[in-house]
Amino acid sequence: MAVSKERFEQGLTYEAYRAQMTRNQERFDATEATVALDAGDVAFFAQLPRPLNVLVLAEDWCGDVINNLPVLGRLAAESYKLNLRIFARDQHPDLMDQYLQHGQFRSIPVFVFFDVDFRELGHWIERPARVSQMQAEMRRELFAREPIFADYTPETSFGELPEAARERLRAAMSSFREEHRAFSDREVVRELRAIVEQGAVQAAEPIPLPNMTTTVTNGAAATTVTTNGAPKVAITYCASCGYEPQTLALVSALMQTFVYELSSIELIPWSDGAFDVTVNGDLVHSMYREGGFPEHETIIAAVRERMK
Repeated sequence: MAVSKERFEQGLTYEAYRAQMTRNQERFDATEATVALDAGDVAFFAQLPRPLNVLVLAEDWCGDVINNLPVLGRLAAESYKLNLRIFARDQHPDLMDQYLQHGQFRSIPVFVFFDVDFRELGHWIERPARVSQMQAEMRRELFAREPIFADYTPETSFGELPEAARERLRAAMSSFREEHRAFSDREVVRELRAIVEQGAVQAAEPIPLPNMTTTVTNGAAATTVTTNGAPKVAITYCASCGYEPQTLALVSALMQTFVYELSSIELIPWSDGAFDVTVNGDLVHSMYREGGFPEHETIIAAVRERMK
């Protein structure tokens, strides 16, 4: 479905989007204040013969939105050639589903560039490809180096790690973001400029590995199981986003449905808009991937499937 001028104009301007944010506005503003644009990049966009329209899909709970949308905002403000309109991902699935990461995932932010006649030039998703590769390398090295991760693989879902390992991973991710923030900003601009110059889609990044939790026993990998054979459910939720009501409602639905048939239900506070549900280590719902909160019946069906 093509994006028309009329549909584009229904989005929020950058300033209007920032004004209506209910989460992470201070982080958003602090990130914007640290963006340092190269004069040559600003000049490139400023010298475009005609302005470009940029459709953005975002949510204020998403860490990649907080990290990367301010870069685009600053570029628009300093070049005067980028007309931004921002749409909430979860309220506009028809737009989101045109720009799925790897054809599957509702990753954000999404930046879609159009000329003045709304012919699409290209689009950009989530974060720079090189930064995604660096994050994956950091995680692999961390899991290989530190004894606290000895019984787990780098692909282990956050919800299946023990508490001490979660905290170490949380700290490592935070340090990574701070250490590489300036590099990431430059990569965002470089990739956006390539889209405008060449009409190219963002460079491909490695396809994510499945989020299947594994443990290592005597050197051999095996799928995590519970001691009594009953399924284990883990819910990772964004504590700073106010997702407790949805979390507790899902817990209540599971308890009422299965009574004593579950091994455990673990609640794991996290950040950046997370709402992930694993059953026996299988990721059965991810807010980043599917968008929004899961239907209770979807999770109940996933649990029943693992009881067979």
